[in-house]
Amino acid sequence: MREEAVRFGSLGCTVGVVTDAVLGGGARADLVRDDTVPLAAAPPERPAFLFLNAGVTHHVGPNELYVKLARALAREGFPSLRFDYSGLGDSGRRADAMPAVESVALETREAMDFLQKSRGVRSFVPIGICSGAINAFTAARSDPRVVGAVLVNAQMHLHGPDPALAEALHARAMSRHAWRIALKSSFRSKNWKKALGGKLTPGRIASMLVGGPVRAVAGRLKGGGGGDGPPAPDPRALLRELSDRGVHLYHLYCEGDEGLDYFHTVLGKGVDEVARGERSTYEVIAGANHVFTLLWSQDELVKRVCAWAATLPRPAPAGATA
Repeated sequence: MREEAVRFGSLGCTVGVVTDAVLGGGARADLVRDDTVPLAAAPPERPAFLFLNAGVTHHVGPNELYVKLARALAREGFPSLRFDYSGLGDSGRRADAMPAVESVALETREAMDFLQKSRGVRSFVPIGICSGAINAFTAARSDPRVVGAVLVNAQMHLHGPDPALAEALHARAMSRHAWRIALKSSFRSKNWKKALGGKLTPGRIASMLVGGPVRAVAGRLKGGGGGDGPPAPDPRALLRELSDRGVHLYHLYCEGDEGLDYFHTVLGKGVDEVARGERSTYEVIAGANHVFTLLWSQDELVKRVCAWAATLPRPAPAGATA
């Protein structure tokens, strides 16, 4: 495969690595790499994956997961760009005073613009872990070029900006997480050994198991947290909206991640119906933790993402009619 370090964006401070797709056993010789070449000169390709920073981890991703995923996807014919937002990793700081929320959205769009001009790609799939998953979901909602999104251990992305509602949902999710990890997960024997060995105090256990519902009483779990702000969005409606627009969503969770409990808390009993549909996929990797520390869990993540990517529809050639 071919990998190329690139600098792009309106300020020229965004740095990333493009991994070109491997088609027919080797890198294509006719890939357009000149920003001055018109888009029409580039043949349509499969969607390109955009790897978005996980927290403050730079573009290699936690445990170099983004590198492994990008190269595996390239072997399946998908190009990708893993890059750093301004002020992270290899990318410089912005010279303006743009807020981080706005700069993240802008730089994600600029990443798509760059691949569109330099590789002729017309559709995109943002992928991220944790906070990167939130940014991937936001990009899917805001840019029509996004045809899919891989949301790994996503949480706090389906309920809107209301801080009271966020606090209540987090408390409920953490309580559910404690009960699930203690009683229903493959981690339960390890955690009970910690409890019996004194590594978890009775007070901490009680706080995790009971404290969540008590704290959640102060928040309104439906319709927002009160006050004069806008009402909370319907999380199911958000997912249906993307599906109706043709966006394929892949919610992938580690068994040991609290984001899984947020997902169940916010969607309720209908989680399977909503999250597993015509354009929605939802899976859990048993025994894996938040950043896929164990090598077998990294291999499983790569295998599942590549399998999901293979189900994505290819974009129609430019100028084609229905």
